[in-house]
Amino acid sequence: MLIRRLIAWPLALFWFALGTRGVEPEVGEKDLPRVPPTEPSQALSTFQIKKGFHLDLVAAEPLVVDPIAMSFDEDGRLYVVEMRDYSERRPERLGRVRRLEDRDGDGRFDRSTVYADDLPWPTAVFCYDGGVFIGATPDILFCKDTNDNGVADIREVVFTGFANDYAPYETNRLNVQALLNSFNWNLDNRIHGSASMSGGKVRMVESAFTRAWLERAGTGHPSPVTNHKSVDLRGRDFSFDPRTLDFRAESGGAQHGMSFDSRGRKFVCSNSDHIQLVTYEDRYASRNPFFAMPPPRSSIAADGPAAEVFRISPDEPWRVIRTRWRVAGLVPGPVEGGGRPSGYFTGATGTTIYRGDAFSEEYRENAFIADCGSNLVHRKKLLPDGVGLIARRPDDEQQVEFLASRDNWFRPVQFANAPDGTLYIADMYREVIEHPWSLPESIKKHLDLNSGNDRGRIYRVAPDGFRQPKRPHLSVATTKELVALLQHPNGWQRDTAARLLYERQDGLAAPLLKESLRNSRSALARMHSLYVLHGLGKLDEATERKALQDRDSIVRQHAVRLTATISGSSGQPWKELTRLEDDPDIQVRYQLAFTLGDFRHPDATKALARIVRRDTGDRWMRAAVLSSLKEGAADLFEQLAADAPFRDSADGREFFGQLAGLIGAKNDPGEVQTVLHFLQKNADSDVAFVLARGLGEGLRNAGASLPRADPAQALEPIFARAIAILNDATVSRQTRIQAIQFLALSSLAEAGATLSSLLAAGRPEPLQLAAVAALARFNDPGVSGALLEHWPQLSARVRGEVLASLLTRPERINALFQAVEERTVSPSEFTAQQLQMLRAHRDPKIRGQAIRLFGAPPASRRDDVVKAYLPALQLRGNPANGKRISLERCATCHRIGGQGHAVGPDLMSVKTAGKETLLVNILDPNREVAPRYLNYTVETKSGESISGLIASESSSSVTLRGPNEMETVVPRAQIERLQPSGQSLMPEGLEVGLTPQDMADLIEYLGVAD
Repeated sequence: MLIRRLIAWPLALFWFALGTRGVEPEVGEKDLPRVPPTEPSQALSTFQIKKGFHLDLVAAEPLVVDPIAMSFDEDGRLYVVEMRDYSERRPERLGRVRRLEDRDGDGRFDRSTVYADDLPWPTAVFCYDGGVFIGATPDILFCKDTNDNGVADIREVVFTGFANDYAPYETNRLNVQALLNSFNWNLDNRIHGSASMSGGKVRMVESAFTRAWLERAGTGHPSPVTNHKSVDLRGRDFSFDPRTLDFRAESGGAQHGMSFDSRGRKFVCSNSDHIQLVTYEDRYASRNPFFAMPPPRSSIAADGPAAEVFRISPDEPWRVIRTRWRVAGLVPGPVEGGGRPSGYFTGATGTTIYRGDAFSEEYRENAFIADCGSNLVHRKKLLPDGVGLIARRPDDEQQVEFLASRDNWFRPVQFANAPDGTLYIADMYREVIEHPWSLPESIKKHLDLNSGNDRGRIYRVAPDGFRQPKRPHLSVATTKELVALLQHPNGWQRDTAARLLYERQDGLAAPLLKESLRNSRSALARMHSLYVLHGLGKLDEATERKALQDRDSIVRQHAVRLTATISGSSGQPWKELTRLEDDPDIQVRYQLAFTLGDFRHPDATKALARIVRRDTGDRWMRAAVLSSLKEGAADLFEQLAADAPFRDSADGREFFGQLAGLIGAKNDPGEVQTVLHFLQKNADSDVAFVLARGLGEGLRNAGASLPRADPAQALEPIFARAIAILNDATVSRQTRIQAIQFLALSSLAEAGATLSSLLAAGRPEPLQLAAVAALARFNDPGVSGALLEHWPQLSARVRGEVLASLLTRPERINALFQAVEERTVSPSEFTAQQLQMLRAHRDPKIRGQAIRLFGAPPASRRDDVVKAYLPALQLRGNPANGKRISLERCATCHRIGGQGHAVGPDLMSVKTAGKETLLVNILDPNREVAPRYLNYTVETKSGESISGLIASESSSSVTLRGPNEMETVVPRAQIERLQPSGQSLMPEGLEVGLTPQDMADLIEYLGVAD
């Protein structure tokens, strides 16, 4: 009854809420009835599972409580992280790791011991060397039981520094849902983990324990701790070699959940982005300082990051109330899913690729993702999509989940591939799993956030008819037996055998592994054998040559990856390597494109040219080729420039522009002249503007410029052509925009008047926007006048771009202040974000002038704007007009219906959004900003300020992405300060010039667009 009353809340209450913002409403206990738990004996009756499968309850309280991470050792014992101190009891250090054993072999655990306790918010565990590595921020510890009583008597900190920006790790500052997690073994003989969103600067702890550990591994003593470099994990994950304790950053940076498929590809997830593919290793992002790789994480779900889910449990009363309050503006917080309390991913966690052998072939290499807030487990099939993958719901699970429970306490948070080939689920089993920061105090005080910290379950997903195999005892397996297990169909068996072979470092394994490479029928066994040999230091050129010729692409791909680590740039392996340029598998070619960059061979660029000719339509392949061109870019340019069909294709032109940018960034005079010579001879070609612009942008990043690089004025014909076509309406708009972008590389004296004239009344808005961007690139005092000359005739959108351009440099800001004082520009034109930036500017004179002109920060007026447009919710919308408005005002940052730019969230994700939600999100974009859409400001040493989302960052550069997917690469050497603005990239004021009917049309279109 309560839920029905809340759903029927009248619009009048929404209106009332806007007028009372800031006064949090109150509820009583009767409005928040408690949901009782289901006892373990009845738990299985609450589930709905895919036909042909069943659940087994393999452990429950009191054997285990609050399980959030699991790791099986070589003898099938399960080590479980118990986060009893969730969510606000970190100072009490209630966290534990428990060891579970199945002594009678029936598949259910019957013995439990507390292996390690006194841990603050532990989140990860992995078995190694008879003990376990445990992640408990800020540390990774190693614990070991040496007398086999189930309790660790060795406990040492090995690494420290996770989330150290939050030191002293206060509970109310450290995000309990954004801690290091998901320890996994990968092919490279390393333990990988997610650093989540808390990052950190992590270093190895020098101690008697770590010194003895390294001495045993034969690596010698580490350097003194004062000289030991820490590894910055902001936006990245990590891995470490458990033998040598070598620690390094890895691509990643999602939230909670990370795993690998059998091919070694990495998958991660975040709360509202349930499956992402990590497309390349971090080392490839930093090896070429002249090219900035695109962000490595890519959302791959066909139905969108926050896809629809189908829970069967009732919405919790507190969640229904909070959602309504958020929609009404009574409390802060994100309004997702159209104002619905549920029905979409908000708590995606634990993404895991099933690699067992108990399920049928149809389910192997499928992704399983939990949504702990909706009490379900979701499944995705992974399909090839060029270099990448696309994740789709199975045909028979379009409106139902693989597994769901009617029990609100079911909180699946992590999975594990098990020794018996099944899939295990860690069920934290809590009444409330919501982050405490997101709960309004008036609701929170009626909830018990500790309810359930004495409960917990672990389930096993098994197919009907499953028969329990014998428990493994791999600790006593011989080297020969372990090598044989590399061909086991169960991924856990293969991984554990590989790990044990690496741990033991038995030289007698090498001939057995080479025999496996020659004769095993299993491609996966041959692949694992390669990596174990490499870990033993026994991978020689003859073995590598054999692997490069393997009949299966998965072996060839990984042989290519390992080639540079075992051979030089000459000899037979190089010849075998380059024969793979035309390999039928794109994954082999993709790895080859990266690996060629590790060689200094005269034929490397020829191989890269052949690869990019074939695969230039794949953006990841283009990036891989460019990352390998620290040397040889001009050589590749000359080879491809002679290929007219390639350079004249759309994909070829894009690649040529990127390649020219790389050459410009390197700023080698001879290589630059190679491009200039081509441009001089091809000034009238379609690729000229793209190529010249790329070269100029690269030169600018190198601190040079196109005019200085071209004293002979070889580009003069292209400049003349660009100016000539700007006023030619017969030329396509795209070409005219490219010409404008090219003119940005000249000077204000040469092109300023022409560009400024495009701002006159009557010119097409897209050309005006391009002209504003071009003028803004000139570092000349006259830019301000050129931008403001036609201010009264400019549209609201163009004015917004002019303001943004004028706010990038102190001298332009002063000119803008003068225009405000002269009443040419009204203070109302500035967004709240811009005013906030001015009032917080690092120049005290600018700060003072901003306060004098605009006053102290006013109370938010966005509620008044929302109130003014409330009548739109009662109007019938015209989607045709709404589409026009969307393309005009939203497409620069959002994509919907196959149009627009993917800077902010894909608007298809709000297709089911309620009208109230859409109205608030459009008019008040800063009510709450998701971290991935937070606007950052970079201030350069030259005084320029650049804003945008952080698209990617490496050791050499930061890439900001702004409207229209325009990306600005800023070398770290040029950065004075990098800081978040605390606000969204989406500006306030998009409603300017729209009537309530226009708003109704826009909302209608967003709700129906395909």
